[in-house]
Amino acid sequence: MPKKRTPNLARIVYDAYPDHDLLPLNPKKDCRNLKTLYDLVTEDNLGDGLFSFLVIEMVQGGGGTLAGAVRAVERARDDVEAVLGALREAQQRRGRKGKRP
Repeated sequence: MPKKRTPNLARIVYDAYPDHDLLPLNPKKDCRNLKTLYDLVTEDNLGDGLFSFLVIEMVQGGGGTLAGAVRAVERARDDVEAVLGALREAQQRRGRKGKRP
């Protein structure tokens, strides 16, 4: 029975990331697999914390599997949405304080 081909998660996250061409990476070399990319983002400061965070979450929180990566990034999205909601609420409260009835 032929081996199932697993998707290259490193290349998926790199290709999908906005402005990935600005990252100091050689996608053919640095994104050949998730372990290689993970080693790069944990050893070097790429200058993009969000990209590094996503890769780290996919490995540490998702176990380096496709299903795990989906779960980890969904959790990250939910966390970011919660913080964004709190920031928006603070912004609205501040706006109300600055206006007089």
